[in-house]
Amino acid sequence: MQGEAGSTSARLKAAAYANRFFLCIVILPTLIAAAYLYLVASDQYESSTDFVIRHAEATANSGNMGQLFGISLGSSSTISESFIVEKYLLSHDAVAMLRREDDLVRRFRPAGVDWFSRLWSADPTPERLLKYYKKQVEIEQDETSGITHLTVHSFRPEDSYALTSKLLRMGEQQINEINKRTYRDQVASAKHDLNEAASQLGAIQARLTGFRKSRDDVDPEGTGRAQLTLVTNLTASLVQARAQLRAVGQAVSHSSPQYIALQRQVQALEAQIAGQSSQLTNTDNSVASRLGDYEQLVIEREEAAKLHAATAAQYAQAVAEAKRKQLYLVRVVEPNRPVKSQFPERGKMVLTIFASLFFAYAIGWLLWAGVKEHSI
Repeated sequence: MQGEAGSTSARLKAAAYANRFFLCIVILPTLIAAAYLYLVASDQYESSTDFVIRHAEATANSGNMGQLFGISLGSSSTISESFIVEKYLLSHDAVAMLRREDDLVRRFRPAGVDWFSRLWSADPTPERLLKYYKKQVEIEQDETSGITHLTVHSFRPEDSYALTSKLLRMGEQQINEINKRTYRDQVASAKHDLNEAASQLGAIQARLTGFRKSRDDVDPEGTGRAQLTLVTNLTASLVQARAQLRAVGQAVSHSSPQYIALQRQVQALEAQIAGQSSQLTNTDNSVASRLGDYEQLVIEREEAAKLHAATAAQYAQAVAEAKRKQLYLVRVVEPNRPVKSQFPERGKMVLTIFASLFFAYAIGWLLWAGVKEHSI
């Protein structure tokens, strides 16, 4: 029995020595990796969410997934905005906000986590924290559907869920900031023009009111028409009185009381017409002068009113256009609260390490065999 055991041990030693390179290059690293993954590596939990960026103008005719959600998922503009959100969520700004508001370092350094998996430093530099953060947070874009897939890995289920929810809210805030800047840029110019037009219209209206007060005339145009009507009526009466005077002068003596009365009536009408006519045209404060100034102000007011109406329409159009271009972050899949650890994928990683080392060893062995063959 001892002889057989010694023979077996010798054969094993001989086989191990003959395959020492395979054992050292392939088997030993695989066993070390397996020991670390199964005995030391801490569990990690994944929380994920899906969202899409769409315009307010998007329609429900984009097919398939777009029709399901009633949005246009294939728009190039929304894809570009999705990339903006991705770059922001993986930026120094996002990490700084998470570090300040969500205690990001603590979430990546919980108690009991192995040293190799966790964030090493309790007070890491922004660059090192960003590098580790990008290992734990992944964002993928589907350019066909426009859907963005966000995943977060951490060592506790509640941390993964909290970080995913926080990142989703930060993405929504970034979209809101983009909307504010877009709205401000598109509407500000139209609003400025509208304010100027309103100010100009108000100034002309104030001048018109001041003109009415200074002339003690609420409606100079109506007053002018009334004055002109009075002169017209007096002129008609004068024509009629003169005709009567000529007719009576042919029938009675010019010294008769009837003729003299008619003559005085004609003179009174002539004097009244002369006085009213002088008020119409002959003085600086005449009806014609007042009416001309008034009509000029009315024309200016009408032009200002047209300008104000045009700028108001432009402003309304700018507001409508800005609203039409508003972006919205639509949550396709809400963040999940993980229950079971799915990472690290121990079996898959061990097989991957073994296969990689095996193929590397095989290639090296073939190369070495070829070199030996050529040397012989």
